[in-house]
This record gives sequence, C-alpha cells and structure tokens, in this order.
Amino acid sequence: MLHYGEGITAHWPQPLRNILSSGFIGVDLFFVLSGFILSWNYLSDDRRLTVSSADFWRARAARVLPLYYVSLALALPVFLLMQFQKGITSDAIRSAIVTAVTTLTLTQSWVSPFSFLWNNPGWSLSVEVFLYLAFPYLAMWFARNPVSKILKVAGGFYAVTAVGGLLFAALHSHPSAWKWDPVPDYCIWISWIGCNPVVHFHELLMGSAACIWLREEQTGNSPERIAGPRAVWIAISLVLALLIFKGRMPFMAALVGIYSPLFAMLIYGLAKQRGLVARVLSTRAFVFLGEISFALYLTHLVVWWNMEGFNLEHTYLKQDSMANFLVCVTISLALATLLYKGIEVPYRRTLRKKWQPSKVAIPVLQTASSSPSPS
Repeated sequence: MLHYGEGITAHWPQPLRNILSSGFIGVDLFFVLSGFILSWNYLSDDRRLTVSSADFWRARAARVLPLYYVSLALALPVFLLMQFQKGITSDAIRSAIVTAVTTLTLTQSWVSPFSFLWNNPGWSLSVEVFLYLAFPYLAMWFARNPVSKILKVAGGFYAVTAVGGLLFAALHSHPSAWKWDPVPDYCIWISWIGCNPVVHFHELLMGSAACIWLREEQTGNSPERIAGPRAVWIAISLVLALLIFKGRMPFMAALVGIYSPLFAMLIYGLAKQRGLVARVLSTRAFVFLGEISFALYLTHLVVWWNMEGFNLEHTYLKQDSMANFLVCVTISLALATLLYKGIEVPYRRTLRKKWQPSKVAIPVLQTASSSPSPS
C-alpha cells in the first residue's frame, strides 16, 4: 500500500493510514531478518562460520545478482525516459553515467542522490552487499565472545544509530524535521543517511543476536527468557502502537531502523512458534509468497511506473483508483512468479554449481579385504 495505495487510502481513518503508509520500515525488518537467517544457516553451535568466506559470498551472489540485474533491465526504459526527459544535456549524461556505474556495482547507497534513480528498491541490495561482506568477519567475532557481550554490543550500535537519527531531527534547521513526512530540502539526507549501509549495520547485529540467543536456549546453555507467543504479541503491539502515533516519531529516526529491536523480538518469537501462527505461516500460500517476495520487491515499482504511463494514454483507469491498485497487484504477483521460477531458481542453481569449488580426487588405497567400488 505504500507505493500503490496512497490515493486509495486518502479518506480512510488516520490510524489505519499511518500503518499502511509505513511500508518502508519493512526494509528494516528485512535487514534484521537477514541477520537472523544468515546466522541460522551459516553459524554452528559455537558460532563459527560453517563454510569458507569465499563459499559464503558465492552463495549470496548466486542468490541476489541474477534477479537484481533482470530487474534493472526491466526498469531501464523508464529510467532513461525520466533521466533525459528535459533533453540530452551534459548534466543528464553525467548523472546517468554515475547512476549506471554505482547501480551496476551495487554501490549506489554510498553515493547520494543516486540511490533511487534507476530501480528504487535496489538501494537496499546495495546495503545487503555490505552486510554480506561483513558477515564472515562478524562470525569470527561472534565465536570469540560470550553471548552477553554480543547482546551488549548490538544494543550499543543500535543506541548510537537511534540517537543519531533523533539528534539529526533535533538539530536540523527546519522544524518539520520532527514531522514524519520530510520536506523536499530534507529529503536529500534520506540517501546520505537513511540509505547508508553503515547506518543499517546494527540491524544485522540485532538479527544475529536474536538467532544466537535462541540457539543458546535450544542448546540448554541459557534459560528461556520469554515465550515465543508472548514475544510475538509484545513486538506486534508495540510496533502498531508506535505506527499509529507516528506523528510523534521523527522520520529520520524511523528511517535508520529505530524499530529493529522489536523486529528482532518478533523474528525470535516466530522462530519459536509451534502453534496456530506457525501452521498458518507454513501453509502453501504463505510459503509461496515468501518465495516470490524478493522478485516482487524488486519489480513492483517497475509495474507501477509502467501503469502510470499506460494510464496517461487510457484515462478511464485512474492511477489512484482501487481498480488500478488491483491491476498492479495482479501484474506484480504474476511477474514475480515468472521471474522466481524462470530466473531466480534456475540461475541460482546454475551459478552455485558453477562456482562450487572443484574437488581434487584422492586415490583410494585398495587392500586385500576391500571390496571393489561400484564406480
């Protein structure tokens, strides 16, 4: 609803609009979830990386890159149209070149204002690349330190980031910095601060810390502090309460991940679920939506932009109508399904197989009692 439904919800109750228009914090949930899943899949019980750093990075590249570059190809016509809508000027060419270089190398989040120019959601992949590069080194630190220190350091990184977001809002020259919706001259800082990979490092730490905490409970090294269902409902209740009254929360503080501890608690609680919530989330529909979510995230704005152009030529379908919303959702789900099955899955398998380290054959010494090998 953040990108598709703002016009539809214009006359809805304000608390509901506050929640629906806050979809951007889902990116912070994604960063925290990434830290949890990486730790769950790649860390042993003693918190050591279960594969080599090179194998880890290869697996991440196979997971991300094919679909990312396909999404850029789909967004290219709209990007060029918008980039040169005022003519092929030297400034437009220079901007296009810098955007192309940073976007193709997944470094756009380090360079403002080029985070959003080609395919907007791609900025978060730029952040993810930084987190992926950092994770093997972070794993070595995890293995050398007790859980208590890991939790304290994660909390410290979070505190510095959250206070920084609040201080920026307090010290900014425009009083509107304390409002949720930024004014145009305030927006320039979104890509400098809100999209900077370092700013979101605490979310990787939060997700990893939640996973390590859960592992300690499961192995009996630490007593259970809070039951799964209680953690879920506490996290959901607090997030919803903060979103409903989000006018009191500075936009930049929300943008840099002030909700990340609640997201970590939510993921921790869901991972412990064994009841109704777990059964619902494990149904085929939810599992499938989870599988195509990456493709949906990368391409939904491409669909929206193309529908804007279509609607300019076909005025019977208004951009802010429920009909247009349903058309966009339907097309986005269909496109995401095609890309998941036709690009993401096969290319991930191909690349992981291609990049798999070659194994050197070691001759087996046969003894008199050994049976012949079937090969």
